Amino acid sequence: MKHSLSYKNEDDKCYGATGMAVGMVVLDGEKMLAAVSLDAEPGDIIEYTDEFFFSGNPGLSAKTAWAHIVNNYNLSVGMLIANVMCRSLVLNSEPVTPDIKEHLRHQAVDEGTEWCSLEEDEINRLFDKNYSYMMRVFNHRGVQSIVHDFARTLKDHRRMTRFEVLEQLRALTML
Repeated sequence: MKHSLSYKNEDDKCYGATGMAVGMVVLDGEKMLAAVSLDAEPGDIIEYTDEFFFSGNPGLSAKTAWAHIVNNYNLSVGMLIANVMCRSLVLNSEPVTPDIKEHLRHQAVDEGTEWCSLEEDEINRLFDKNYSYMMRVFNHRGVQSIVHDFARTLKDHRRMTRFEVLEQLRALTML
């Protein structure tokens, strides 16, 4: 069965972007965030710092370089899941369907195999950990309130810098 994770409308896109921003913050990836832009193409909503795009460094050991790549992959998987969960759980008040969950898992497996040469069981453990964590995050009433506020602000401003995102999501650290 073919699944589409395409945005249905601007609100759906806004909550997807919000989910990714929240995902970056709760997964401690905010240093990799440059900005969030609602007017960008779907694949470019999140603008990353140069640190995210690891191009190799001969001064780093292979183990350190691989750990950096796996960390960024984990962040990407978390953001993918957060995008879908925020749209589903917070915007639409619906659970993520099992079909969509498996579609996300297959995307994670494809990317983890290609980017990091991880085995499928390693990817599944990482995916399940992220999925469970994001489920707890986006089912939390306090987080949902913060998400609604952030989405309204993003929709009004259209683009938010890292500083603006962190300021707006600061309340997450108090939950």
